[in-house]
Amino acid sequence: MKKILMVSLFSLLLAGAAAAQSEKAISLGSRSDEVKAIQEVLKTDKSLYPEGLVTGYFGQATKKAVTKVQAKCGLLQTGIVDDDTEKCIFPVDYQITVVSPNGGETWDRGQIQTIKWNAVGISPVAETETKSIPRPFWTKASIDLFRKSEIKCQTGPDGQKICPLLYPMPTFVKHLAMVNLFDGSYSWKVSNDIANGSDYVIRVSVGRNIIPLYKYEQEGGSLPTTQIWPAPSMSWDESDNAFTITGSVVPPGKDLSQVIKMLQEMADQLAKVIQLLKELNQID
Repeated sequence: MKKILMVSLFSLLLAGAAAAQSEKAISLGSRSDEVKAIQEVLKTDKSLYPEGLVTGYFGQATKKAVTKVQAKCGLLQTGIVDDDTEKCIFPVDYQITVVSPNGGETWDRGQIQTIKWNAVGISPVAETETKSIPRPFWTKASIDLFRKSEIKCQTGPDGQKICPLLYPMPTFVKHLAMVNLFDGSYSWKVSNDIANGSDYVIRVSVGRNIIPLYKYEQEGGSLPTTQIWPAPSMSWDESDNAFTITGSVVPPGKDLSQVIKMLQEMADQLAKVIQLLKELNQID
């Protein structure tokens, strides 16, 4: 698990605000972006939340869906999203550890690389009875690429090195994928829009703050990075040290991977149609 001894004052203030917010349970009548995030997750299962409304208002339909989730986790069916219910919805009660890349690796953009991580329950029950604990309802995790900011130190009059007290935040580069946290790995090939460099880290994050990334991946469109990073209220881990991305960038028009993918999808769909027509006409 990454240990950061120096953090920015801005991050500390955000973390304090997030902690204060988490103490307020979300219940009937609440109206907020947090409610929107929960509704976005609930609507992924029509058996729980058939209405599928994402309004930001916590009404009777949302309360009913929350009680169903609580029943799945063996919690009291109050319809109130308290800390226990949030852990039932999101995998925030897990310690995430990025295994690879974790520093010093050189990844060639011409080859497929594999990002690996571990997710271990951190509650007392999880340590002794892991198998008896139901997994959270929404097990999504976000994998993202960042660049580490260099800590610039100066030499003082007495020759001693003086470094800033504020830890520079890593810079968000690109959202790579939304994955199942418990899969533990994701294969990836560096795209042309990522520059070569030796200061990259991978971050794996969970929690309701990754919902904008989830929506971006599902619907496309612009990615509101300023609303997502930094996000100290999320559970996350990143590479302890930087890794390097190298290799030749494929010139525009030479990378046919997307075209091949589209043609393959068309071929798969055509094969299904042909099979359906054969069945309808009882052709062997």
